Amino acid sequence: MDQKSIDPNPPYGEKGDFRKLTVTIPQEIYERLIRESARRKIAGRPNQLLSALLREALSKYLDRLEPEKDGPPNGIESATGQ
Repeated sequence: MDQKSIDPNPPYGEKGDFRKLTVTIPQEIYERLIRESARRKIAGRPNQLLSALLREALSKYLDRLEPEKDGPPNGIESATGQ
């Protein structure tokens, strides 16, 4: 399956094959998540829950790590710094 085609935030009831994850994060990151959640709620945007924000961020981060045909992963420098 193409990993980029996975929706990190499918509609309610369609997360049956998801795995539960517990994560400990620094207070500053938690506060940033709370602010983004509040911003989305005020703007009437979807995916306001912290779990939705984390799934979205993790999915985007992992997409960046996928290797390109002609070089290192997007946004990631090689071990030599080039």
